[in-house]
Amino acid sequence: MLTARYSAVFLYRLSQRTGRWLPFLAGLIKQFNQFLTGADLAWQSSAGSGLVLFHPSGVVIGPDVRLGRDCKIQQGVTLGGLGSSHGAPPASPTIGNRVAVGAGARVIGKIELADDCEVGANAVVTKSGPAGWVAVGIPATWRARSEHRQPQ
Repeated sequence: MLTARYSAVFLYRLSQRTGRWLPFLAGLIKQFNQFLTGADLAWQSSAGSGLVLFHPSGVVIGPDVRLGRDCKIQQGVTLGGLGSSHGAPPASPTIGNRVAVGAGARVIGKIELADDCEVGANAVVTKSGPAGWVAVGIPATWRARSEHRQPQ
């Protein structure tokens, strides 16, 4: 079944493969993806297998962002850099494997989110996080996952 979630990831992968040989065409595919699904996914970024965009509308992934395998991203998420100046390397995030990013979250700058992290809805992450921890708040603070579980 052709859903917005599937279409966004399919067109993203198509633009990545096309960009190796025909960057102009990759840019057109990226723009078509944005028109069709609302997701602005730079073809120059990289993502491992298993990427899921639950609701692709408003998702922005910058050109130097690196995503690991099996990442799950909700609507309105921005993963991007601070830009580069005077030939400096880009300052974009690197996201580990099995990371979940909640709706409206922002992950900005040259930071690393280790494997199995979670980013809460509307969190603004500007500092790297350890494996298995959760980022919440504005600006985000990192907390052990056990702090967020309901008592049984």
